Amino acid sequence: METERVKSVYAVHSHFYDSIFGRLYAPGRLAAIRLMDIRPGQEILEVGVGTGVSLPHYPKHARVVGIDVSKEMLAKAEERKTSLGLSNVEVYEMDAGKMDFPDGRFDKVIAAHVISVVPEPLKVIKEMKRVCKDGGEVYILNYVNASNGVIAWFERQFSPIRKALGLGKDVDFEVIIKEAGLSIDHIEKVNILGLCRLIKCRKSTPQER
Repeated sequence: METERVKSVYAVHSHFYDSIFGRLYAPGRLAAIRLMDIRPGQEILEVGVGTGVSLPHYPKHARVVGIDVSKEMLAKAEERKTSLGLSNVEVYEMDAGKMDFPDGRFDKVIAAHVISVVPEPLKVIKEMKRVCKDGGEVYILNYVNASNGVIAWFERQFSPIRKALGLGKDVDFEVIIKEAGLSIDHIEKVNILGLCRLIKCRKSTPQER
C-alpha cells in the first residue's frame, strides 16, 4: 500500500531530515510563514509537519496544529515542542487524506513539501480546503520541476532517484489546485535556484460561490 511505503520512507528520513532537508528548505518555510501574516488568535494547520522544523517560527500568539503520518517524524516534532516550550503547538498522527477535523476549523492551512509525496495529491488538497474556514487561506510549498535549460536536463536524470528516495513525483500544482476548487492569489519562487514554489490560495465564501 502506497501510504505504508511513505511511512517506511519517512521513518528512515527522520534520522537525517533536519540536517539535510531542514536546512535546504528553510528559506521557503520562513517565506511561507511571513506571507501567511498570522494574526493573534488565529489557528493554523500544518499538514505533514514532519520533525517540526517550522514550529519555532510561528508566532506565539497563534495556535498551531501539526499532523503527520509518520510516527518517527512526529516523535522528533514532539521533542522539539517540549524542549522549546511551544505551548501553542499540538501535533497528531493523522492521514492528510482523511483528517479528523470538522469543516472550516482553521484560519490558514499549509502543506510544505508534502503534496508531491502523498499517494493522492488532489484528495489531500480537497481535505485542506475542507478544514479551512470560508474566506481562509491554503498554502502549498513544494519543489517544482524546471521547464527548460540545464537544470531541467539534470532534473530529468535525477527524477527516478528522487522518486525512489521518497522525495516526490511530478505534480501539476496549478491544475490540481483549480480542480480542488481553490483560487490562486499568489505564486513566488523560493529556496535554492528558485526550484520551489510557494503558492497562496483562497477558499471562497458562500456568497462568492
